Amino acid sequence: MAQLSKTTIEINFKNAYRQAEQLERLAQELSRIAGSQLSGTLQSVAGSWKGDSANLFLQKGNTLMSQISASAQALRETASGIQTIARNTYNAEMRALELAQIREAEQI
Repeated sequence: MAQLSKTTIEINFKNAYRQAEQLERLAQELSRIAGSQLSGTLQSVAGSWKGDSANLFLQKGNTLMSQISASAQALRETASGIQTIARNTYNAEMRALELAQIREAEQI
């Protein structure tokens, strides 16, 4: 198995963390959309539109808001998982590199 360099290990770690941060930003944006924009729109509709059709529309809007919030939470959990895996992989690869360097030094 090819040994990774310290630089490669660090770059891989930073790339994974950067991708997790992007997912977290997307989750924040989805939460903002569900929490303020969509919620505000539904409140406005509720204030100006009455009847069975309005109630059905508002129910669907609330369902959509819940689904968006759930998607945001799933993105947060995915980002957290990526960060955990990246950290564990980084630690394992750095330890493997250290052990390989020790073995190499002992052979000299």
